[in-house]
Amino acid sequence: MIRPLSVGVAGVLLAMGTSLGAAAQARSMTTVAPAPQASTTITPTLQADLASLLDAQQPVRIAQAAPAPTTAALEQAVLNKINAYRKSQGLAPLTLDSRITAQARLHSQDMANNRVPFGHQGFDQRLKVIGAAIPWSGSAENVAWNQGAADPVDKAVQGWLNSPGHLRNIRGDFNLTGIGVVRNAQGRIYFTQIFIKQSSQKPVPGTSPTTPPPGASIEVLEKAVFDQINAYRRSQGLAPFLLDSRITAQSRLHSQNMASNKVPFGHDGFSQRTQAIGKVIPWSSTGENVAWNQGYTDPVTAAVQGWLKSPGHLRNIRGDFNLTGIGVAKNAQGRIYFTQIFIKKR
Repeated sequence: MIRPLSVGVAGVLLAMGTSLGAAAQARSMTTVAPAPQASTTITPTLQADLASLLDAQQPVRIAQAAPAPTTAALEQAVLNKINAYRKSQGLAPLTLDSRITAQARLHSQDMANNRVPFGHQGFDQRLKVIGAAIPWSGSAENVAWNQGAADPVDKAVQGWLNSPGHLRNIRGDFNLTGIGVVRNAQGRIYFTQIFIKQSSQKPVPGTSPTTPPPGASIEVLEKAVFDQINAYRRSQGLAPFLLDSRITAQSRLHSQNMASNKVPFGHDGFSQRTQAIGKVIPWSSTGENVAWNQGYTDPVTAAVQGWLKSPGHLRNIRGDFNLTGIGVAKNAQGRIYFTQIFIKKR
C-alpha cells in the first residue's frame, strides 16, 4: 500500500517494511516543520555590567559552543530513544547489531552524498547482504533527514513516532536493529534505521569452506567464490565446476568495467563475452551472475549468499554447466564487484 507523500524543507521521513512469504510494504513521508530559531538580546542591565567590567579591566568569560556530537553518539541516542519508547509500550528492546548498522550507515552515506535519492532505493540489496549473515523472517526500514535542529535525534525520532507508517515499524515484531547517521557538507543529517526479525532458519549450506582474510587480494577473493560455489554444488549432489582462465578473463573484464562505471551494474555486453569465449571454447549453454557489495569483512560470503537466496542466480549455480570463470574488481570507493560466467562445453 502506498500512502500519499509530502516533502518538507526542514525534515523528511520515509518508512518501508517487508516480510518473507507475504511482501508487505509500508511507505510514508511526513513533513516536519522547521524549529523556531531562537534570538538572544542583551538587556540594558547586562550591557551595563559588561561596561563596568571593561572599565575595571576585569576579564570577561565568553562561553564556547559545545562541539557537535559525533555520528556514533547520534546513532546511540536514536537507539536509546527508540528503545525507551518500546519499553513504555511494554515491548522488548531492540538489540543493536553491527552488521545491520553497516548497511544502515552505507545507505545514509549514499543519500548524504547524493549517490541515491532520499528514500529506500537499494533496500532489497541491503536485505540480501544482511541475510547472508543473519537469517531473517521480517524486515523494515525508516529514513529521515533534518538540518539546523537543536536536537536532530529528537526531531527525527519524534517525526517517526508521529507518522503511522514509521511507528508501525518501531512497534513491529523485530528483535535486531542497525542505525546509521551521516552529516554532509551542507549540514543535513541523514538517518537510516533497519529493523530485523531474526529467524531460526539456518544459512544456505555451502557458504564457507574458504573465508578470505580482510584485505585479501583479488585473486584470493575469486578463489574463495569458486570454493564456496563448488561446496554448495557438492552439498546438493552436483558435480563441481572446473575453473577456466579464458572464462575468468572475460569475467574480470566485466567486473572492472562495472567498477569503473564504463558499463552499468548488470549484464551489458553478455553476448559479446560469450562470443569471445565461444572462439576458444565451443559451448551449448551459458549463464552469468553479478553482484556488488561494500563495507564487509567477508564480501565473498555476502555475495554468494545473496546469489544462493535468489531463484534466478541459484538456477545458474545449480545449472547443467561444467566450466566457470570468476572475476572480482574493487573501485576507489571500496565497492567490490563480482562476475561469474557459467559454460556448458560441447
